[in-house]
Amino acid sequence: WGESGILSKYGDEILDALVKTGYHIIVRPHPQSVVSEQEILQPLRKRYENNGHLEWNFDSDNFEALRKADVLISDYSGVVYDFTLVFDRPVIYADSAFDPAPYDAAWAEEKLWRFEALERFGIRLEPSDFNRMKEVIDKAIEDDDLAQARAEIRAEVWQYPGHAAERVAAYLLRKERELSQAVVQQTLKGVGE
Repeated sequence: WGESGILSKYGDEILDALVKTGYHIIVRPHPQSVVSEQEILQPLRKRYENNGHLEWNFDSDNFEALRKADVLISDYSGVVYDFTLVFDRPVIYADSAFDPAPYDAAWAEEKLWRFEALERFGIRLEPSDFNRMKEVIDKAIEDDDLAQARAEIRAEVWQYPGHAAERVAAYLLRKERELSQAVVQQTLKGVGE
């Protein structure tokens, strides 16, 4: 959402290009867009209200919409990592200027990991690509290099795949025992004084 968000920046231009692909499109605005960008959303919803290829999704949880999607087209939103890491599916990200100041990252001298990683596992979409949107989407789906890059990103950020829940539970139980023992010792120390 915001001035650099994909719907704010490209609006009907990108939606027209997506509809022309013939694919089923799920448009899921950022929840804050629903609150603060109705002047953008209402005209777009009206314009595409009778289009059988496009649906709007405003569910509070994004999981079902992401699960149904074959490709995610987004901007710099963190949802690209949810989609890539959880579903191992391709991402296309819109060329959108990012101002790091509101995100407390203006001080960072090097490129933020999230953008460096996105450039590795995603396809950058420029406005000049809108006229060949179907080709860009098909490439994202079929590209073996992008699939390999997603695997590399997953290996970078996920430790103990398939065992994280049991490891977290074991840690929490250990920590609870430590804290309980500390309380007992403190209580006994107080009784002995």
